[in-house]
Amino acid sequence: MGLSRDQGGIEGLPLQLLIVAIVAGITAPLVYAGLDAYDRGEVARRVEGEVLRLTRAAQQYAVAGGGGETFVLDFHNGLFVSVLYVWIGDGAGGPFANVVRYRIAGEGERAVLVERPAVSMAGPDGKTLALAAGRYEIHLEVLGDSVIVSVT
Repeated sequence: MGLSRDQGGIEGLPLQLLIVAIVAGITAPLVYAGLDAYDRGEVARRVEGEVLRLTRAAQQYAVAGGGGETFVLDFHNGLFVSVLYVWIGDGAGGPFANVVRYRIAGEGERAVLVERPAVSMAGPDGKTLALAAGRYEIHLEVLGDSVIVSVT
């Protein structure tokens, strides 16, 4: 009751390994593409959600006429996709004072317009606040007619 002898077994093994390698070679790029697309979508949704949370808070405090809040924004990279930048506001009267712009690697720049009501935002130095990928504790404060956004 031992194993039966098969003279073709030794010759068949390289063929089987070749078939496995071909199937794996065909499948791997498809799996990678699927994971990349999923990761890109998740990073885009997360960054856009955080930007909308920031802009809604800025609108809320601007309409209230004052106040401030400190909260955490999460712009961390995905497994395959990077957050290149998040730019908040512009200098006083600048063309991007009520815009938050961001870019994810492999895509064009996206912009979120803060309107209805329009709210001017700027960094603590009165210019665009530039953030890279990461997790930030952000402080919003209304000063005059604009919202000052600073990293604490």
